[in-house]
Amino acid sequence: MKASERLTWAVDVLGVDPNDRVLEVGCGHGVAVSLVCERLIGGRITAIDRSKKMIDMAVKRNRDHISAGKATFEVASFEAADLGDERFDKVFAFHVAAFWRRPAPMLGRVRERLALGGALYLFNQLPDWGQPGPGKVQRVTEFGARLTSVLREHGFDVEPPVVEDLRAAPAMCVIGRPVAPTAGE
Repeated sequence: MKASERLTWAVDVLGVDPNDRVLEVGCGHGVAVSLVCERLIGGRITAIDRSKKMIDMAVKRNRDHISAGKATFEVASFEAADLGDERFDKVFAFHVAAFWRRPAPMLGRVRERLALGGALYLFNQLPDWGQPGPGKVQRVTEFGARLTSVLREHGFDVEPPVVEDLRAAPAMCVIGRPVAPTAGE
């Protein structure tokens, strides 16, 4: 399976460093995992998905990366994943609605899992991109603004959304870092 333009763009936005510890929530077929592993030397990626079928396909796709110690997979929801004491430099997800539909538990779990200075990357394309009509970049930009508000409401410092008008459809990424507690909190 060739990497889609959106996943290639997303991994570029992640800016993976060779020693990063990365977590992908909702890894699907494991295509982004493959792209991340190509950039890792001493780092590693943990990928989770609620679907055993998806994890089975992702494991098959990434056998060499697993053997090299660059990738691990788990069938689990983010809330239930057994991540031990692991902390991640980057946590990312593409099209995982729970981050804005149930933000308190999801973003609380992200806080627990991010290493000091780590960041959350939430990627999305709106589901109606196949529909004709103007304003697609405008709509994805508006969605990015709404997602930015959700992250800020839950204690994240958020960069301006990154929007890219890809061939298939515009995509966006909201990048957030937990705000450090102030003295007395």
